[in-house]
Amino acid sequence: MTAFGGPAMIPYIRNEVVDKKKWVSEEDFSAGTALAQLVPGATAMQVTAWAGLNTRGLAGSFVAYVGFGLPAFIMICALSAVYISLGNIPAIEAMFGGLKAVVTALIAHAAINFSLRYLSRNSAKFMAFAVGCWLAFNGNPIIILVVMCALSALIFTDITGLNPKEHSQVKYGVKGPLFLIAGAILILTVLFLTGSRFFHLAFTMAKVDLFAFGGGYVSLPIMLHEVVNNYHWMTQSVFMDGIALGQITPGPVVMTSAFIGYMLDGVLGAAVATISVFAPSFIMINLVAPFYDRLRSSAILQRALYGSLISLVGLMAAMTGQFLLTVKPEPGDILILITSFILLRRGTNIVIVVPCCALLSLLFSTLF
Repeated sequence: MTAFGGPAMIPYIRNEVVDKKKWVSEEDFSAGTALAQLVPGATAMQVTAWAGLNTRGLAGSFVAYVGFGLPAFIMICALSAVYISLGNIPAIEAMFGGLKAVVTALIAHAAINFSLRYLSRNSAKFMAFAVGCWLAFNGNPIIILVVMCALSALIFTDITGLNPKEHSQVKYGVKGPLFLIAGAILILTVLFLTGSRFFHLAFTMAKVDLFAFGGGYVSLPIMLHEVVNNYHWMTQSVFMDGIALGQITPGPVVMTSAFIGYMLDGVLGAAVATISVFAPSFIMINLVAPFYDRLRSSAILQRALYGSLISLVGLMAAMTGQFLLTVKPEPGDILILITSFILLRRGTNIVIVVPCCALLSLLFSTLF
């Protein structure tokens, strides 16, 4: 319930499972953190699953994963219900207008951070620019992501596989994860054959998760494309409201999926969307855990992952541009946009920025 800040929560998880509970050794926790970077999905969620796997096997991994994400799911559902009930009140509309400015500043802030970290090469900058242009012209982000991963694997030959000092002590096999894969395929097949309205929601969210290499933020451009541009389930404005709600609740940013599901089909829709967006990465980290050393030492995999991180910068830059067009050209919203961006760049916690800017927006609507 205190998991605000996404990856920033990893040191707190370490303090709990390594220092306090002593469930996992320092060596194994370091290995799990490194492995979480190699598989798609929200990094903090993956680290939690790894800690549970090392402690009590697949069952422990499942309990840790659900326990970490459940409070955020409940809060998102409650806030979504309030959003539907009160969203048409002028003051609430004005408040969410300000929150759209905050979300835009947040995405811009994240794009800058990722660019400073991953775009040290001129070729990487050009690739990120190409990705941004592709998305700006409504290109499918999954297609360009796959292309850039393949291209990166071919051209960045100086990137070699790592020789990890940390060695995984996971002794569990792959039978459990393989059983889960079979179960997931069976469920999707049944939903498809029965014409269930939940099939497209489940399949879309699973697809979003499978391509979210680099953490939860990379899921947002893909989610935006699928939910707004492809299926037209909601407007971009409502989607941004969902991101804003996700930022004032604990848990990963990809929990926005619960808001999307709730808007489509209430609590049941939220449950389907949330399970679908987290299940693939949960299965994957449990499936690949026994092969950690081999994956970490793969040069091709390291290059492809670098390509996904380059793509992330371009996707988020293009997303920032799209969101800027949604911000109303009014003094209050522009002031909130600039203020929130400066606060984020100065390291102010997002949990402080979002509520304060929401209240500021509410104040502007009352006074003006």
